[in-house]
Amino acid sequence: MISRLIPLVLFISCAATSGAQAIGANPTLAENPARHGWSAHLAFELTTPTGSQGRWSTGGGATFTIAYTYYLTSRWFISPGLGGFYNTMGTDFIPEYGTLYEGTIKNFGVRVPVYSGYNFKLPGDFELAVATGPAININVYAREHASPNFSAEVIEPDKPVNLFGRGFNHVDLQWSFFAGLTYREHYCVGISAAFGLTNVATITDGPCTLHVHRNNVALLLSYKF
Repeated sequence: MISRLIPLVLFISCAATSGAQAIGANPTLAENPARHGWSAHLAFELTTPTGSQGRWSTGGGATFTIAYTYYLTSRWFISPGLGGFYNTMGTDFIPEYGTLYEGTIKNFGVRVPVYSGYNFKLPGDFELAVATGPAININVYAREHASPNFSAEVIEPDKPVNLFGRGFNHVDLQWSFFAGLTYREHYCVGISAAFGLTNVATITDGPCTLHVHRNNVALLLSYKF
């Protein structure tokens, strides 16, 4: 998995660097050079798995990301970032006790998005940015936490189930779309959607193999420094 993702990331990085060098002497870059800079983004997410055949369900979460935006022209930009995410999903699972429990998947890790987009100037002090690009999720923690089942012999398992030993991948790739409205060049509210390109998990369920993808929708609050 990692060996497949590394060439893609290198290609995106090289393409962005080459593009920046090629247009570095373009006079349009001088129109608003102060707009290059850092930004902080807090996102409230809903994560919906597809391909789990009902075993996993939608859950909430949050992401905090620091990004750097570089304008290739007066309007076109590239914005790589680095952030931490916390996602949850509902689950039904059978631990070693042989009893079905409802519970929650808790997953956190590092997210590396790379957006490319266009910024529209609107009347007044508003701007509208639209962007798209890949995001790599590096999963650090993935556990199933059971809720109490009072009809079971063991009401609640004494420890969560480690999903990395049950088909959960350490790395998965998504493709993201973003739209954000900025006021006075600093304050931004936006929405985003991300769709899984690779499996976040491969689950063996009897004779069947389930290929689960991670999909997110989010509301973002941002500040541009």
